[in-house]
Amino acid sequence: MDRAHLRYLLQRYLADEISADELRELKQYVQHERMDDALSDVVDELWQRMDDEPIAPASSDAMYQGILRHVNEAPDAPLAQPMAAKPFKRSLYWGWLAGAAALLCAGILLFRDGRWPGREAKKDQAAVVNIEQPIVPGGNKAVLTLADGREIDLSSDHSGIVMGDRITYGDGSVVVDGGQGHSGENEVREPMLITAPRGGTYQITLSDGTNVWLNSASTLKYPGSFTGSERIVELEGEAYFEVRGQKKMPFVVKTKNQTVEVLGTQFNIAAYPDESDVKTTLVEGSVQIRNLAANHLDVLKPGDQSVVRGAATKIRSVDVEQYIAWKNGYFAFSDDEHISQVMNVIARWYDIEVEYQGDMANKYFGGTISRFEDFETLLKTIALTGSIRFKITGRRVIVMT
Repeated sequence: MDRAHLRYLLQRYLADEISADELRELKQYVQHERMDDALSDVVDELWQRMDDEPIAPASSDAMYQGILRHVNEAPDAPLAQPMAAKPFKRSLYWGWLAGAAALLCAGILLFRDGRWPGREAKKDQAAVVNIEQPIVPGGNKAVLTLADGREIDLSSDHSGIVMGDRITYGDGSVVVDGGQGHSGENEVREPMLITAPRGGTYQITLSDGTNVWLNSASTLKYPGSFTGSERIVELEGEAYFEVRGQKKMPFVVKTKNQTVEVLGTQFNIAAYPDESDVKTTLVEGSVQIRNLAANHLDVLKPGDQSVVRGAATKIRSVDVEQYIAWKNGYFAFSDDEHISQVMNVIARWYDIEVEYQGDMANKYFGGTISRFEDFETLLKTIALTGSIRFKITGRRVIVMT
């Protein structure tokens, strides 16, 4: 595609005048060429023009710095802090292109108010005042409740524990030995709990070798060792599972409204008690989802997501990277994510309370942002697109239109 035609398509996109065929052509070019020099230069040129127009209360340079991060974390290192943001013209993460996101992937967050971003932008979008105590990102934090009822605050210097004859951290140092954790064989079978509170995350390797990553405000109930014909655990909140295969002993995850049965696979479950939907996203392998209210069974294939709400189950194809980004150190929101859902996710990780003032009916946000971002910078990044403002009082964040 020559630069003149690329410039034409981008101008049409920015003006919200692009046709479906033109958008498809632009998306195909973006996906194929990624951030080549032509695309980079044309976007820079258009962005410089936009600096002289009243589209947003921030310079293009500020936009360049705040937004989508380069997702290059290894899947098995979910708790490491992501790399620092790179300038706009460097390589950015393009893998989860969704909807009309040709420019979103080039580093522009979308925030819609029933129209394209930037219309009628207000001043002082990122007003952040009355900070009484620092609000920092979450980290390695969890509480282990043993079968005898004792609670152990797990070390923030470690990212996970391993179940066995002794409970250890990943480096082999002891959390609880056999004599301390349980008094006999019967008690080994009794359930234990590991809870990642708001602002926390932790990993556990179960006795069968299955790895589980817990997101914030989540609890996993499990036995010290598995016996019988099934390996059963219970989840409240969100977790990512890498299940060790055992053909004669299926792995079962119980949540509100559903059970998930697998032999060996990787999947994510989000089953928070304050959300109406239970979402199961399959990365690889196969799982069976049973809706308990309807006693209905569905089978997922990789790339599928089930959404269980009451007696209804909806199966849809999704970009799985969006739903497991938290494990790799990122927030990932599609461009049709309502601001209330976005703030729910942020609130659990930063351990804050959220209040809304004004009409939020048509407020949507999309983008990928580091989970280790400075909190004020995070809010200013969201506010840059103009249409929403924030105010901080203590640990309460007020979202205003």
